[in-house]
Amino acid sequence: MIVLLSEINSVTVCNVAPPTGKLSLLKHPIKFCRVLGACLQLFRDRTHGNRICYLACEGGPGLIYTSLIVLFARLLAYPVYLHHHGFSYIDRPRLLMRSILTLGGRRLRHIFPCDIMRDDFTDTYGRRTRSSLISNAAFVAAQEERDEPKDRTHLVIGMLSNLSRDKGLDTFLDLARQAQNESLPIRAILAGPAGPGERAAIEAAAAELGDTLDYRGPLYDAARAAFYREVDVFVFATAHGNEAQPLVIFEAKAAGNAVISCDRFCIRKQLDESDLLIPAGGEFVATALAWLSAMSPEPVLEARRKAIQQAYKTRHAKARAAINSLLNFDE
Repeated sequence: MIVLLSEINSVTVCNVAPPTGKLSLLKHPIKFCRVLGACLQLFRDRTHGNRICYLACEGGPGLIYTSLIVLFARLLAYPVYLHHHGFSYIDRPRLLMRSILTLGGRRLRHIFPCDIMRDDFTDTYGRRTRSSLISNAAFVAAQEERDEPKDRTHLVIGMLSNLSRDKGLDTFLDLARQAQNESLPIRAILAGPAGPGERAAIEAAAAELGDTLDYRGPLYDAARAAFYREVDVFVFATAHGNEAQPLVIFEAKAAGNAVISCDRFCIRKQLDESDLLIPAGGEFVATALAWLSAMSPEPVLEARRKAIQQAYKTRHAKARAAINSLLNFDE
């Protein structure tokens, strides 16, 4: 978001993220110092024209730091733009968020990735907010179309994530197993970092499934883009409690993948007629297999891929336009 705002505005960035690795024990003292540094920067810039304070809203204990920045910014008369990325304080009301709403007053403006989050936030806190909708599609550009040779003897399904049970790893492996049991021409590609327990589950599945399951580990940059180009259908059976609007779904659609996912939070708004949305609590594997079995691994998939990419380009452009008009709130 900062990069996109920088394209048309002068932006001063203050990194308030906590440290990782060896300094993790000092996480909160260091983060508190960084937050104080951000407040000091707000004080320095208070007279520099039409300045605003933009920040991503944290969840859990991080709301304390968000409230400190909001309070300081409002004391200095900054308009505050609070960008929401999770549902942790929306599913259940938090006193700290109520405090932020009070501290921010009328000059606190909210940014939500979809109207589901906005409406749930309004219902949870019982007040109307000044808000704007900016889809996470703004942050994922469409891939260029490429006529590359593909394996057309199999339909290729894929999953890329921080691999865990909550993110749908077990469900994806069960889907690959069941596809093999039913002799469906489906290959599965799995990518992303995995902990020891998850790696053991992946290795056990690979020993069982052989060449039909390919685990590639963490992927970045060109390798990540190549993953999506190889995949026909992206599978994301997440049950993560704070999922919101996953970037990986937009990355998949940017490459022309059809998507199978479950009805959680903003995901419903990410999918369209080219995708499969499975109701929360539904039979994911059985429903997905029935849908996949009707998809033939033939050249018609390439026409489908190009149509999905074209539709996504329109969505991406619309989301970028929303950022360009972000600062045009009426006072």
